[in-house]
Amino acid sequence: MAFSRLSFAASLIVFSSLIISSVAYYGDEANPENGKLIPVAVEGVIMCKSGDKSYPIQGATARVTCVKTDVYGEEIVPVSMMSSKTDAKGYFFATLFPSQLREGRMVTKCKVFLHKSPLADCDFPTDVNKGVKGKSLSKYRILEDKSFKLYWAGAFFFTSEPTYY
Repeated sequence: MAFSRLSFAASLIVFSSLIISSVAYYGDEANPENGKLIPVAVEGVIMCKSGDKSYPIQGATARVTCVKTDVYGEEIVPVSMMSSKTDAKGYFFATLFPSQLREGRMVTKCKVFLHKSPLADCDFPTDVNKGVKGKSLSKYRILEDKSFKLYWAGAFFFTSEPTYY
């Protein structure tokens, strides 16, 4: 009995340290050539799923929400930014420039959500790829010209029928 309590406590400590170490900070990468922070960008596509078919939605938007931290790393307030409206291929792009934050502040725990569809017959968000609950940003690449730290949010879908979660 004592051993199982001890192993439970040990596994709880290991698990919590994994969660703490997995918190990512966005916008903390500097260009090695000039030392300036690299802006963060998020891209993805928004589609309409109707029956067996899906097609891109032009004019849809996504919302990126993060938690802003102070100079000590303490979480202070949530921040949100809207993507540009999607193009004819359903592509969206959102940016967060370091100049939008005060000196020493960062953002963490960023997620992307479906926001709005301009189509009256395809305006119910789905949770495919976590479009409703929020897709955490994890995989990124730094563009060759070091202009952005670019995250891929994936494909999100609206539908013509409401879905309940």
